[in-house]
Amino acid sequence: MARLTDLFGRYLSPGRSISASLLILLIACSAVPLILYVQFRKADEDKKTIVLRAAQQQAALIMNGLRPLIDEFNPRSIGLVAEAIKAMANDGLTIRLLLHAAEPEGESVFMVAAAPDETQVAFEPVRQKLNQLGLLTQAPKTCDGSSPIEARIGTETGSNELLFAIASTRTAAGCWSVLTSWTELSYLETSIGRPYWQSGEMRLAALVYGGLTVLVIGLFLSVWLHLRRFQRLAYDLRAGRSSESFETLNRMPELAGVAREFDRLIGGLRSSSELIRHVAEENIHALKTPVATIGQLVVPLRQTVPESDARSRDALDGISRSLDKIDRIIAAGRRMDWMIADLLDPTRQRINVSDVVSDSVVDYEDELELAGITLERDITPGVHVRGAERLFDAIMGNLIENAISFSPDQGRIRLAVRRTGSSADIVIEDSGPGVPAEDLERIFEQNFSRRTDPPPGRHHQALSAPGMHHFGMGLWFVRRNTEAMGGSVRAENVATGGLRVIVSLPLDR
Repeated sequence: MARLTDLFGRYLSPGRSISASLLILLIACSAVPLILYVQFRKADEDKKTIVLRAAQQQAALIMNGLRPLIDEFNPRSIGLVAEAIKAMANDGLTIRLLLHAAEPEGESVFMVAAAPDETQVAFEPVRQKLNQLGLLTQAPKTCDGSSPIEARIGTETGSNELLFAIASTRTAAGCWSVLTSWTELSYLETSIGRPYWQSGEMRLAALVYGGLTVLVIGLFLSVWLHLRRFQRLAYDLRAGRSSESFETLNRMPELAGVAREFDRLIGGLRSSSELIRHVAEENIHALKTPVATIGQLVVPLRQTVPESDARSRDALDGISRSLDKIDRIIAAGRRMDWMIADLLDPTRQRINVSDVVSDSVVDYEDELELAGITLERDITPGVHVRGAERLFDAIMGNLIENAISFSPDQGRIRLAVRRTGSSADIVIEDSGPGVPAEDLERIFEQNFSRRTDPPPGRHHQALSAPGMHHFGMGLWFVRRNTEAMGGSVRAENVATGGLRVIVSLPLDR
């Protein structure tokens, strides 16, 4: 549950995560058009209702204006009817006067007059479409009234007309219908006869909105891609695969300041690393000289102090032991300074872990033989990681020293190297007393140690053998170096007794 909460906080928290902000943007870009579409469509329906009602009333008025002429209709009055229709027409409006005549073989439709002028031959395609829509068969049935119609009919030129209304009336000659229609571009751009999303206004809105959405999402993706490029470069710099700068890699002006500061940060770390190495060498030379001088002065004193003067000889022995301890502390301090420098700016390279681990054991053969400890190896050949060899040497040295110091005489140490998924695992297991469960994490803390008495079965003198110096820093070094190389380390007690330490480092394939 805590992990899910952490993932939500990192990747789905608005204002902190680009992914979360982009997700919210996508949701908004999807929801807002739907909301606006519903509202605009409702407004269009209201507008369409008004338009249809106006068109119906207009058709009825035209029919009423023509009624005196068609009540007394005869062939000689066709010209008068045509003139009257032309007087009622205007730009964008088409008026057709149709006569539905009943014949023995069925009903026929004749166009009596039209404005603009239209021949019967030109009207024929329109008539066929009206028949397909069922409008011509509907008109005689409503000859005593009128009804609004929504339909699109084409003309010979390929343009569209909107057929709004048919007003019908019956006379002695038959059923008369007035068809009023407007061209598509001249009558308020309504969606009559087609889905609303096909209207020009919706297409324009979709084009503008889509363009803005692509622009904003493209901006987010551009920033995200630049940050990913920075991440890859940082990884390559840390792994020693690249010497490129962030400023050279950057292509976004707004990130130029960030790129420069990253380059300055890396430059500062490298300068600090070199300074630490230089100061470490200066300090060790400055400290080694007086220590060596004191050691040389002790030699003639020891020669002049008689064997019977036990107190003086004990004092000289104490001075020698203290000098030896100071010398070890100086060496440990130098090693710490170099490792800190390597942590700041490690030189990365491809390391054959299998070979390095095998070679590391050679330096401790005397200590193993002195304590009678058996070393068991299970090393998979050809396991490689990328990191600083100095850091890895320090990891192995501290692990082996720790295992030897806690193992009893005639004890056993197991050392293994294996591949586990995408990691190289270095496992070292001793046969010592183990660690209390509550201290399994604390043993990796700086200056933490529970080492008091010699481990069971170990002779005291073995603890003072060369290399066996313990300041509560060894496993702290192991964790710091491992994490600096992108890995992790953990400890666990062995069921049969002893401590197992597992170092996991990313494989370099």
